[in-house]
Formats: sequence, structure tokens, C-alpha cells
Amino acid sequence: MIRHIFVLLFSLCSLSSGQSGAPTLAWPSGARSLGMGDVGTALADDEDALFYNPAGLSMRNSRWNSGAATYYYEPVWPSFKIPDLWHDRWAIIYQPEESVWGGFGAYFNRVNFGISEWTNELGAVIGRANSYEFATGLTWGFNFADVGILNHYFGISAKYVYSALAPGYGPGSEGIGQTFAIDVGYIWNFLPSMKFGLNLQNMGPSIFYISRQEQEPIPFTLNAALAYSKDFITENNIIISQVEAEIRTDREIIKNYVDKPPDAFWTAIYTGLLHDTSKTFKQQLDEFNLHFGVEYTLFNTISLRSGFLLEDVNRRYENHWGVGIKILNHFQFDYYWIYAPASYLDWLFNSDGNRGFNHLNWGFNLTFFNMFKWNDADHTWWKKP
Repeated sequence: MIRHIFVLLFSLCSLSSGQSGAPTLAWPSGARSLGMGDVGTALADDEDALFYNPAGLSMRNSRWNSGAATYYYEPVWPSFKIPDLWHDRWAIIYQPEESVWGGFGAYFNRVNFGISEWTNELGAVIGRANSYEFATGLTWGFNFADVGILNHYFGISAKYVYSALAPGYGPGSEGIGQTFAIDVGYIWNFLPSMKFGLNLQNMGPSIFYISRQEQEPIPFTLNAALAYSKDFITENNIIISQVEAEIRTDREIIKNYVDKPPDAFWTAIYTGLLHDTSKTFKQQLDEFNLHFGVEYTLFNTISLRSGFLLEDVNRRYENHWGVGIKILNHFQFDYYWIYAPASYLDWLFNSDGNRGFNHLNWGFNLTFFNMFKWNDADHTWWKKP
């Protein structure tokens, strides 16, 4: 019998609306995006695009022309005061000057779940191990501007997942699952300040830890978003302010069964979304999560962010906040935190109790961009080049 730390069980429940494995694939990543309510599918204009939409790497972005590197860290549910629960990510992006090549990225995303132990029928501990999971991937964003297809951007990510939730458990000391997944993204810049983003996330085979007969689908997710972005610049090219906002919806699409393996993701589009007879129409709608947020930046230096996350199935109603500081057109620090105590906003959404697991969550990003492109304009980064 296996026994994980109780917060690990919470994590597996709260990250997805269904019963899927490999939770790291669905774990949000990026202090800027989380500070705006967990958005980024349409904006996709910073390093968080590696998670939210690979198509963002195909849009011209001066911060990536000579490379960018970022590190993200957050404790997992710090209110529980368990120090060995944490999440971090390392990522790099490079975008050549030639637009035909688009942009390239790589990342290593990891969640440490702490110590797990398993017992025999008498309750005696017979094994103990550290539980963790990581996903590493390569991303390519591309477009077809050279053949006249303008304002349409595409991207693809390929990733490998290693899930050691119970290493050493099982008749063959298994307890480790492995799989792979593909993301496919698209962005349409349909007005000077408006973008539509679409990302099909985590398309891949199921994962199992002990027996192939006990498979779990990975969290195949549909993401769609609308974003607004506007710079306000003086005649002297001073960037007085910038406003960015996004509204995003996402839904995990899986189909599990009691007596047979889960459906493949392409089948689950029909059985788990278009024609799921086990759920009412309202239950289907409730599984679409909503995110919306806004960012206001002053003189291309200080950013203030806020947003909301509304997830009915898991009773998560969260107010997100964030700040960012950019200097010398090379360095950026981002920080986010969440306000969502138990029963928060119940009066508004008529729920039976906001779970409040993410209350007081926080995290930060340290980013170094334009890594090898230094010039005098770096000293006046509040001006448009």
C-alpha cells in the first residue's frame, strides 16, 4: 500500500478537472503570467510562451534576438510549511535575425513532491523515497511571412516526461512513469492591438507507474484566448506606458473508464468533449475554466498586474497579483502572489466552498534577455529603439 504526503494528493486533484497523470504537464509556469491570472495563450510575448503557446516564438521579439534565459521558482503551497514541496523551471529562447527561421526554445520544468512512503498490510513502513516529476522539451515557432501569409503564427513543442511519484514501489521496484507529448500552437494578429491564440497542449500517450493495465491519460488541454496590447509613446519616442490584457479559457479533455484503458486523446475529443453522455450540458460548461488579467507598465520599467482564475469543478476562485521590474533592456524580475482563502467569493459564485489550496502562493522569475546585444540604447531602455 502506497502513502504519499497528503499535499501530493491535493496537487493531483487540483491541477486538473479529470483524473489524469503527469501533473507537471499542466502545472502553470511563469511569474508574469500567473500574476495576471494564469494567462498567456494569446499574448505569448515573453519566456512563458514556452508553456502557454509555442507560436509566440515565431513573432518578432527584440528580447530574443541574441538569446534569453530565465529561471522560475515557487514553493508549492507554502501555507502548509513543507519545505521539500517546490516547483522550478529553467528555460532559454533564441530567435535569429532571419524571420524565415522563427524562434527556438528549450526548457526543464520540475516539481518536487517531497517524501513518499509505502507500508505493508500491518501498517509497517517498508519503503521510502523522494517523489518528483520533470518535463523537458524543445520548442519551435515559425511563420510563413516570406510567402505572403502575414499575421499568422505557428509553433510546436515536443516534450519528454519522467514521473517518479513512487520510485522503488511495486513488484519490480517500478513506481516510475514515462511518456512524451506534443503541443501545437497558433496566433492570429487580426487587428493592430488584438490577438487570438489557440494551443492544443499535451497530445500524447497515457502514462502508467506499476502496471500497463492501470494507465492514466496525460492532461490533454484545449486553450483559447483573446489579448489586447497597446504602447503609448510620445513624439520623442519615450514609452510612457504599456497596457496588455488577456481573457483565456481552457478545458482538459480526457475520457477514463473503470474496466478498460482511457481513450486516446484524439478519441477523447469526441467521447470526452463533443459527445460525453455521462455529463449534462451544464457539467460540460463547468469544466471550462476562465482566466483574465491585465498588466500596466510605466516607462518600460515597472509593471503592475492583476487577474482572476475561475475554476468551478475544483472550486478555485482566485485573485492573482504581480509586479515586474525591467532595467537596462537586459534584466527583468517578476513576482506573483495569490489571494484566495477558503470560501473566497462563495457569495458571488454560489459555490459550496472555495478550496483555498493556493492561498498565499507566490513565485518569482529572474530573466536575462538580449544576452549578447549590448549598445548605448541600453541606458535609455524607456525609449523605443
